[in-house]
Amino acid sequence: MQANFNGDFIKCNDKKVKSETRNLAWYLLSRSILYIIILFFALFFIWYTAFITTHKFYAVSGVSMMPTLNSQIPLDEMDLESSKDKSYDGVYVNLVAKPKIYDVIVIKLPNKKDSIIKRLMAVEGDLITIAKTTNGEGQDCLRFYRIPKGQNLSDAQAEVVEDGTSGSYSILEPDSLWTHQSQELIRPLVSELKIEKNGKSYSHQYEYNFYETFLKNYTQESSEFYVSDNGLLYVKVPQGKFFYMGDNRAHSSDARETDKGFGNNNYIVGKVESFVFNYNFANRLWEVVKYYFKEIDKFFAR
Repeated sequence: MQANFNGDFIKCNDKKVKSETRNLAWYLLSRSILYIIILFFALFFIWYTAFITTHKFYAVSGVSMMPTLNSQIPLDEMDLESSKDKSYDGVYVNLVAKPKIYDVIVIKLPNKKDSIIKRLMAVEGDLITIAKTTNGEGQDCLRFYRIPKGQNLSDAQAEVVEDGTSGSYSILEPDSLWTHQSQELIRPLVSELKIEKNGKSYSHQYEYNFYETFLKNYTQESSEFYVSDNGLLYVKVPQGKFFYMGDNRAHSSDARETDKGFGNNNYIVGKVESFVFNYNFANRLWEVVKYYFKEIDKFFAR
């Protein structure tokens, strides 16, 4: 028996097919976007968990790292006891990465309740000094000099200019960091030292704290000192030690006058990886997100 089919029975409804296709496309697209978002947040959660195990947030108090940090503290309050407790900025510290020269670091000194934040200025084997010189405008100022371990540099090459060039770092108006009216009223800014080398007499002026801690009892026979061709006296950083200073030199208790001039390497908690200015929860989270995307960019740039 032969069956009869109605032609209308097998006709397709074009509108319905298009609608179903459109719905299927939106469904697949929305699902794909949802899975991508879920995957992104899953990866971010995993990375954030790893981040908080290797990084720590520190709120920064006081004026010792101005103007790099807490630049909101008025200059006329720098001598006030209350300024020690003021905290506007914070930092995320990498607890596992090895700090490089001129990195900002967090230090935990023995027998001290709170950690401190300073800048790593020299490591073991480096030769350092802080002496009076002139800036580009012919004005007197103090400069930090560093001869890296094993190198033979002139005084001009060893002079560290804090403007971000030549592997250095940047500080706003560095010449002003060494001077402050109250500092000059309490004690002289520099101390003079005369030494002999190759039958010649040299006289240089050195930053007061550096002179008092390192150079006051100088003896030329000691292997921990070095005299340049121009008679400038350098101190050698001992093995297992490092030298550190705050950026606000006139208002910073650091290696120039504490811990016998140097810190042990195991005092370093970690290196500062990001600054959080005017910190709050949103700003802290934003710094974490920026670091996350920076790491992704570095990964795909390999």
